[in-house]
Amino acid sequence: MPSTKAIVRMEEDPIEIDTGKVTIVPGTMTEPQCATFCLQDEDHTLGNAVRWTLMKNPEVDFASYSIPHPSEARTNIRVQTSDKTTAVDAVFKGLDDLTDICSHVIQSFQAELAKGEFEYEEETAL
Repeated sequence: MPSTKAIVRMEEDPIEIDTGKVTIVPGTMTEPQCATFCLQDEDHTLGNAVRWTLMKNPEVDFASYSIPHPSEARTNIRVQTSDKTTAVDAVFKGLDDLTDICSHVIQSFQAELAKGEFEYEEETAL
């Protein structure tokens, strides 16, 4: 399926967002520092992780996520930032930070696994 793209224009260069996965909820971006982003086909797992990384950013004043309805596979993330950055830039930074954290966990796990210093028990049938 071809991906549709949207251009979000801020004071800086235009930012391209894949509208098949992420959209800015219409009417929620009253100024560049506030916006609600909708992530398609995502749930609490990504919503809470993104919220956590957003709140680690000192330029983010508020970040939350919600699942609008349990039968819909989408997550809304609300972001409000200081005047030093935009909501779009904060979300990009939050996603980059989350990617770095996941990469570190994978590398640490693989390094420990490569050492071979672990024990495991075989499952026994009851």
